[in-house]
Amino acid sequence: MLTLVIIHLDVLDVVREAYPPHDNTSIPPRVKEEVELFAQAVMPPLFSYVNEAPLNIIIGLLGLVLDRVNILAAVRTKTGVSILTMLISRAELVKQSLVTSQQPTTEQQEDAAQWSDLYSRLFDTVEPLLPYIFPTDTSVAAADDVYVWQFLAAMGVGASPDQQQRLVIGVKERVMETVAVSKSLPEDMSRKRLGDVNLFMRAIGLDVELLG
Repeated sequence: MLTLVIIHLDVLDVVREAYPPHDNTSIPPRVKEEVELFAQAVMPPLFSYVNEAPLNIIIGLLGLVLDRVNILAAVRTKTGVSILTMLISRAELVKQSLVTSQQPTTEQQEDAAQWSDLYSRLFDTVEPLLPYIFPTDTSVAAADDVYVWQFLAAMGVGASPDQQQRLVIGVKERVMETVAVSKSLPEDMSRKRLGDVNLFMRAIGLDVELLG
């Protein structure tokens, strides 16, 4: 099931029809409902499987994404971003457990090296689109973009210092705009918006407090 979803990711209705319109108009309510239904009904069992999967399985799945899917289209949708986040997060958890392992096997070391190569391919593919992966049909104040910050956080944890810097450059305008807008919001909303941004900032060792 998961493999079928991955292979057909860019042609699923919840991705193909959820791609942001060129004129930045709203995605049709019907499509938004389908995206939310997919998130509630399909994603949890996929997540449960991925959460127990060894690194070689995650490598295979991300390899399919990179080789078979129009990732530039998928990464601009909530469903596509959520699936990438799921894979990256699991791989990073497994990789960190290998780092703390006393004696990782040769196979485990090879898997870790292969994952690093795949991550770099993904990073280089996604980097040009970083400024455009946020939802375009709502204001920054009201944007439902926490899933994007979660994706950026997952990318940031596994990134090299150079890649982390490139991530910051890619989304700098959105970070600064969100911080600026949050100052004019009610306290609860302001705290939520800053918390969303901090999911990413803290993953790379920073904090929105540093931005004033």
